[in-house]
Amino acid sequence: MFGKRGGKRRRAKQREEEEALAALIALFGMESDGRPVPPLNLGGPTPSAGPFRTPGSGSSDEAIETIGRGEQLHEMFDVTHEQRHLDEAVRLFTRVLRTAEPGELRAAALNGLGKCGWSRYERFGRRADIDQAVAHLRDAVAAAPPYHPMVPACRANLTGALVTRWSAATGPADLDEAIEEIRAALRDTSPGDPIRASRLNTLAGALKSKAEAYQDSSALGEAIRTLEESLSLARAGGRRSDVTMAASNLAEALRMHHAWARDKDARTLARAADLAREALAGTAPTHPTWARFQSNLSLVLQDLYRACGDLRDLTAAVSASRSALAATPRSHPNRVERLAAHAAATRAEFEHAAGLRHLSDPDALLMPLPEFLKITFSRGLSKENRDRLKASVRAAEEAAAATPPGHVMHGIIQTHLTSARFAQAGLTGTSRSTSPRRLVDDIDSSAHDTTLAVRLRVHAARMLAALWMLEAMSDTGERADRARKKAQTAFDLALELMPRLSTQSLPRGDRERQLGQSVGLARDAAACSLSLLPPDPYAALRQLEQGRGVMLGQALDARTDVTELRVRHPRLAERYEELCRELDRPEVASFSPPPLAADVSHGAVPLAGGERHALAAQWEDLIRTVRDTPGFSGFLQPPDPVRLAAEAGAHGAVAVINVSALGCHALLLQHGHLRALPLPRVHYDDLLRESGAFTENLRKATGTGLPLTEQAAAQQDIVRTLAWLWEAVAEPVLGALGFTGAPPEGRTPPRMWWVPTGPLTVLPLHAAGLSATPGANTLDRVVSSYTTTVRELVRARARPSSPTRRTLAVALRHTPGAAELGRAESETRALAQHLPVELTLTGPRANYRSVLDALPHHTWAHIACHAVSAADADSGGHLLLHDHAERLLTTADIARLRLDQAELAYLSACDTLRGRDALADEAMHITGAFHTAGFTQVIGTLWPVDDEEAAEIAKDFYANVTTDPDFSSGSGALGAAHALHEAVRARREQNPDTPTLWGAHVHYGA
Repeated sequence: MFGKRGGKRRRAKQREEEEALAALIALFGMESDGRPVPPLNLGGPTPSAGPFRTPGSGSSDEAIETIGRGEQLHEMFDVTHEQRHLDEAVRLFTRVLRTAEPGELRAAALNGLGKCGWSRYERFGRRADIDQAVAHLRDAVAAAPPYHPMVPACRANLTGALVTRWSAATGPADLDEAIEEIRAALRDTSPGDPIRASRLNTLAGALKSKAEAYQDSSALGEAIRTLEESLSLARAGGRRSDVTMAASNLAEALRMHHAWARDKDARTLARAADLAREALAGTAPTHPTWARFQSNLSLVLQDLYRACGDLRDLTAAVSASRSALAATPRSHPNRVERLAAHAAATRAEFEHAAGLRHLSDPDALLMPLPEFLKITFSRGLSKENRDRLKASVRAAEEAAAATPPGHVMHGIIQTHLTSARFAQAGLTGTSRSTSPRRLVDDIDSSAHDTTLAVRLRVHAARMLAALWMLEAMSDTGERADRARKKAQTAFDLALELMPRLSTQSLPRGDRERQLGQSVGLARDAAACSLSLLPPDPYAALRQLEQGRGVMLGQALDARTDVTELRVRHPRLAERYEELCRELDRPEVASFSPPPLAADVSHGAVPLAGGERHALAAQWEDLIRTVRDTPGFSGFLQPPDPVRLAAEAGAHGAVAVINVSALGCHALLLQHGHLRALPLPRVHYDDLLRESGAFTENLRKATGTGLPLTEQAAAQQDIVRTLAWLWEAVAEPVLGALGFTGAPPEGRTPPRMWWVPTGPLTVLPLHAAGLSATPGANTLDRVVSSYTTTVRELVRARARPSSPTRRTLAVALRHTPGAAELGRAESETRALAQHLPVELTLTGPRANYRSVLDALPHHTWAHIACHAVSAADADSGGHLLLHDHAERLLTTADIARLRLDQAELAYLSACDTLRGRDALADEAMHITGAFHTAGFTQVIGTLWPVDDEEAAEIAKDFYANVTTDPDFSSGSGALGAAHALHEAVRARREQNPDTPTLWGAHVHYGA
């Protein structure tokens, strides 16, 4: 490269470098997982920790020396990247392999060849090399004598090669095998062995890869715990290279933990940054891991900047990403990751400087076009910011060009590139690479790329739909309608993929997090279908049913009646029910220790992450088998919207209120027909403000410690919100259904079901109205019930009533650590006046175990206690029973039950219908959990309730329900909705201007 001048000096310098490397490598052993291992004794008898027995012949001595030289050459290649070193190492290992008998010499040669193939792949990227490496390393494990100390070293190398091959999109099998191999290696590694820290690090790396690829927080939680142990051992042993590797990997894992956590704590990122800096400080710039550590630091600092807003973190992140990129050769396989980190850093730098929102967010594209253009594209860019934007696009383009199809980073990098080009097109004008057609083609390609992670395909499909809707907003007539139809197609693709975001291979918390990332997708899709010419209400209903209540649908599928399948194919039915029971087992917590076996529901063994993945795969295979069976092609398929509308609307009116930035409508199901009703007075931004203000006013009106004047003002604001809700939503819907006034005196109001969506779920449609105008309110015109999906309502209605009625009462007047509920036990006494109560649990008897054990044996349940909503607790919504300090009765515990005879649950507790905003369409609340468990009807609350008022409503409810003709005839709880309706109306008469006292209670279900 430099010609012949100075050749002697260069050769002398090269000899010096090689001698220094040889001296260094003499301290290295046979394990190539990135860290040093105990010395390899190449010349004589080896202690039990070494890989070889005492040589028995001169040929054995020669083979040992040959393998040692091959190891040195391989290590030289890792530092010098000169192919001659690698070729010579391969030649030496192959020479030994030709003559070696089965045993440690043959295993050592295969191990060396496997490492060389692995290094060759990482250098040149040829798939055949990594395939050959995996084959050699598998053979090495098989060839080594059982229990020989070199077996775990070979397993560790095999783990690394398998993870490397998996990153080239080979599917989950390689990753699963890698984790099994390194676990086996660790089982054969004693606690005091210096190599243990390194192997723990290897296990954590494989687990983190699994967590990232499959969004599995149980794997991430184990990876973090494993890395903490690895780092602790490495520090205690003083092995600097182990310390730096574990510190950097732990920083990366903590960064992921912060991104996934519901309640984000910037201290997690601060610790991650400290660990990433520690790793760099202990690593020389010439070391092969230095560039990786710089890249990891950049990613951590980018997230720390987003969390805390300190520009110094962003500046340091950009600098670190540049350093990482400069230190990574163009042919290096990890250059893709460096490019991606640098592209993300330059993009963040541009967006900060230009003051722009994150342009790859589809929600930004779905805002009204004038606002979108005003906020995003109408800004004048300075020359400096134009240069930043160009640098961001160039970085994304370089990353995309370096990423082969199928690479684990492919989808993320394509998303970065597309959004960067979109920004460039809007801010600086279109070019060949940023034309609308090019953008659409790029995003469409990502959306249909089956090698990409599902979440990335959903994101791409949603962005594609947003672009088509943006075009429709900019056009008129047939051209606009064609764009809307293309948007509808893209929305449908995203919705088809959504159930895979919530695959049962993931723990419940991960499924919730995945669905939370697609909030509003189904509502936007339905609004798109209703904007067509003519509107398509059946498509809108299908989309809402497909994309809302996804986890609820999965839970109900697991409770599907398989009578017909059992008659015709009993083995399939038996296997189906067996898998349902297995998948319903409690889960090992994602980021905390697993539940105690003694505390797990019904004594079931907790379900670990790997076991859940295997069971989910079996579940999917079984469903395919059943659907391939003649007569069962529709097994667990979404219901046909025409049939669904006919069934739901035949037994009372149903109003599905869809709200979206693309438009707000009501889907009205009545007399077996479906029609759409535009709601022109509902603007999505107004709704967000109203729901936010309503929640804040509830806090003030129902809280303690505020001046009475402030509480009264909040109460009046709530009254105004109910008036707006009446005029914008309830009155137009009721009028369109023909409920134009209060029924005549003595006539029972008609029943109807509300299906609110999105931010509307926090507002009480049943209590909407004008307080000063009789008949101008929902309570006067109809008996209201709620349901999350129409499909859920149809299934609940189809459940036959239980032939017997067995009632459970649970009441906690005194709850340790909580305020006294003075009227809780009076509710159970009122219940006992009207119904025979089979079991009453109060005081210490009202505990986790007793309640869970009692629920399956009763058809009615009345529970009066404190509750914590899903919006306020990391663990999800839960009831505060007497032993809540030791064990919470959570929504997951309740929903896991299978109560085939259950009818009515009355939850006299606070906030039982309140869930997380991001999961407003998923019924992830306490009331929904009781319904999922099997109670066809549940009385719940939308906000905190007054103890006195709650007791009065409960007393009136039981008086009303037991005098209902349906109750007297043994028809179960059919009159529960009417009974609650009359009880609430009675309390309203007492306090008409204080809706917080009477409006919280709702009827949910059939």
